[in-house]
Amino acid sequence: MRSLSIVAGLLSLTAGALAAQQASPPSEGEQIFQTVCAMCHSVAPPPKLAPPISHAAAYYMRRFPDPLPPLVAYLKEPAAARSAMPAHVIERFGVMPPQSHLSDAQLTAVAKYILSAADTAHVRAQPGHRHHER
Repeated sequence: MRSLSIVAGLLSLTAGALAAQQASPPSEGEQIFQTVCAMCHSVAPPPKLAPPISHAAAYYMRRFPDPLPPLVAYLKEPAAARSAMPAHVIERFGVMPPQSHLSDAQLTAVAKYILSAADTAHVRAQPGHRHHER
């Protein structure tokens, strides 16, 4: 009986390892984020050198009906006037450097990944809402 439970345990471990191997690989956008963006941005709080992308994405989703084009444009040529981030966030972190070394397709892929990581609990908040804007 004891050997049966050991075999069952080994089968369970093997099945878990196989499931982990079969998990879908990261998207191109996630790979670019991990390679290029993650040195400054975390996905979720706490922030690193720049705002967490979950919050940045939420600001873009609140401000623009279709946030993808403005986010791609910002990533390509960042400017405070084009940012969806509140002024105090730009004052705290500054404006990021241009990511013009990435192709338009790569910028679009990373922007889609960023938007997929949005803190959607705050996307529908009213503009000017001060939650998470310390």
